[in-house]
Amino acid sequence: MRLPAAMTLVLLLPSARAADSLWLAGTSGSPLGTYSYVGALIPLGEGTLGQGWIMRQWIDRLTYHYNGFEPDIHALDYGYSPAIGYQWTLQQSHHAALYVGVRVANTELTPDDPSNVDRGTRARLTLQGDLTSDFSAGLQNQFLAAGEAGNGAYFVRDRLLWRLGAHISLGPEAIAQGNRQYRAHEVGVCLSGIPFTRHISALLRAGVYQQHDQPTVGQVGLELAGTL
Repeated sequence: MRLPAAMTLVLLLPSARAADSLWLAGTSGSPLGTYSYVGALIPLGEGTLGQGWIMRQWIDRLTYHYNGFEPDIHALDYGYSPAIGYQWTLQQSHHAALYVGVRVANTELTPDDPSNVDRGTRARLTLQGDLTSDFSAGLQNQFLAAGEAGNGAYFVRDRLLWRLGAHISLGPEAIAQGNRQYRAHEVGVCLSGIPFTRHISALLRAGVYQQHDQPTVGQVGLELAGTL
């Protein structure tokens, strides 16, 4: 399971203009589940990407399975997560963001599990904070933490990226996530800044995923970021 996750990715798109909106899409998968999303960060009023008020729109699809009152329960979840956020700069080398929103989701379970608090259609408050730090020339840390009220859901990710060229960066990432139904963690590596077009870049990620009471599996993912 995942929560909406959007870093201040404009920092990885040097061609972005101040008034641009940032569009995001991605997918990741393993034998234990998949997660796909399409989203946008849109400046409001006099705000710009990286500084000021931001509207976030997010649509996602999630599949997962777990052991509940019966073994191997499969879940299919569709969600819509609008949010309002504020992005700002701290001491020139640190960029922060905070988002408050709501996630409206419908979860189908096979077989049905009455103990799963996400079953059916739910609307819940979401909170997310991002912090991107440039420690030295070519070294950047990206930290994200998000939570959802009502089901104990959380998602925490940290990436440390070394710039290898004009836009390409490589480095490790670590993820912890869970809710009342499960706990999981992942460690891996990601390659970011891969150019698709002048205004679109990609990030490739691969890692090892461990969910409580499940076998350790591999996971791969692709993320796209572009400006309009």
